[in-house]
Amino acid sequence: YCLLDNFKINKFMNTVIKYFVSLFGIGFIPIAPGTLGSIFAIFVWYLSIKTLNIYFFYLVFVLIFLIAFKAVDIYLKSKRKEDPSEVIIDEFIGQSIPLLFLIDYNLYEVLLVFCSFRFFDITKIYPIDWAEKMSGAKGVIIDDIIAGIYSLVIIMFYKIILSI
Repeated sequence: YCLLDNFKINKFMNTVIKYFVSLFGIGFIPIAPGTLGSIFAIFVWYLSIKTLNIYFFYLVFVLIFLIAFKAVDIYLKSKRKEDPSEVIIDEFIGQSIPLLFLIDYNLYEVLLVFCSFRFFDITKIYPIDWAEKMSGAKGVIIDDIIAGIYSLVIIMFYKIILSI
């Protein structure tokens, strides 16, 4: 009886992890799952700033960031894959980095952070390509963090140029 309970708990936790790392199953959509993950991050950011405030988005980001490394590691081990396309929590984290600094909605700025993040995430310019080669969750997540930082630099330059 106890073994059966543990099996049910493990199966439940694996299901929770699967839906966490795939952003509620969005990652299983066969066309452009990474792009959809980025759009989902923008959607969560937009809802946060329009219905609550940017601080709620900060909290969501920190919680997801703290859980993501362990959850992705568990998922990778269960699937025996390096970087499965359905894992898009990393896109959420990377796309969120420049969004953390946008406290108001501006369509041009949102498009700039989206397009620049996707550009860096897809082209994998140094050191993104290097980070992607790390093993486990680090390789899955850190490359997107760097792409997010690059995107943040782009939006900061844009804001500086506008203020001149």
